[in-house]
Amino acid sequence: GAARQQGARLAGRMAGRHGEAGMASSRRALLPFAVISCSYLLFTVTDGALRMIVLLHAYSLNFSAMDVAVMFVLYELAGVFTNLLAGVAGARWGIRATLVTGLLLQLLTYGLLYGWGWQEDLAGETRLFGHTATKQQAIVYITIVQMFGGVAKDLTKLGGKTVTKLVTPDEKNTQLFKIVSLLTGWKNSLKGVGYFLGSWLIGISYGLALGAMMALVLLALPMAYFGLDPQLGVSPSPGRLRLSDVFDRSNPNLNWLSLARLFLFASRDFWFEVPLPFFLRSPPCAAIGRPCADDSDCGSGTACDAEAGACANLNPGGGCGGLGWSRTQVGALLALYIIAYGDGPAPPDAAE
Repeated sequence: GAARQQGARLAGRMAGRHGEAGMASSRRALLPFAVISCSYLLFTVTDGALRMIVLLHAYSLNFSAMDVAVMFVLYELAGVFTNLLAGVAGARWGIRATLVTGLLLQLLTYGLLYGWGWQEDLAGETRLFGHTATKQQAIVYITIVQMFGGVAKDLTKLGGKTVTKLVTPDEKNTQLFKIVSLLTGWKNSLKGVGYFLGSWLIGISYGLALGAMMALVLLALPMAYFGLDPQLGVSPSPGRLRLSDVFDRSNPNLNWLSLARLFLFASRDFWFEVPLPFFLRSPPCAAIGRPCADDSDCGSGTACDAEAGACANLNPGGGCGGLGWSRTQVGALLALYIIAYGDGPAPPDAAE
């Protein structure tokens, strides 16, 4: 009986040590996940806001829908090519390097956008760094600036998508897995928050909108740099990695599926980022030409032309026939759509 009691005590001590070791291991695994998740979620807010700030500022400066579509071309293409290269870069230099680089590029993107609004633009006049510029010059400038934002998005996304695989345990019903699932689900919601914040802040001030988003990036940078091990995610044999390894040559159908998804998401982003906001923002055609004494006599999307004595379209290039919503209303609808789209119910086997 004494021997059994002694054995039970010994087994209890061993189990306690194993339990403590397991908890310590979980905490060590959770730290990089928490750091990367916080950085990625903060970045996600700024990425959503970036789209609305560029679009709504362009609308206020009388750019057409086609002009704005061109501004987003390099943003989308840069994301595609960065997505191909980011995995190889992460395996060579680690997740911290790609995450910090992405955050720095996002900071650069917002900083360069100040050149588009160096001072208050009057009567829809396009300016670059305080000097009058043509629309073509502004389109080229913003398109290049947006390219940095596209690269930043996919470099940062690499860390957010990869770290869950590094820390998720085999038993999915553990507390750690629940935390992982919860934080991952916030991503889509915060992107919607970014859409709303961008549209709301730019209604107050273009400079304020840029400054607020830069502050969020600056908040994420120290966490990413000081909170992560430089070797996190580095491949044991990085020298053997090649770009061709990204493509699955054993299953060509997978590569064709990836190409099809490229066109699918490109078409989705195009209508969502340009035609839909322009439709929501542009005024009804019946509201244009209505007699007026001041702006209060005109609806949203129009302003009183004192010389003509009639309501005029704030952005003739944007056309008419829309709903004439305010910036905040447009941002709120797009934000709600993103949240519902991203957090909608998944198929039963989606978590398998």
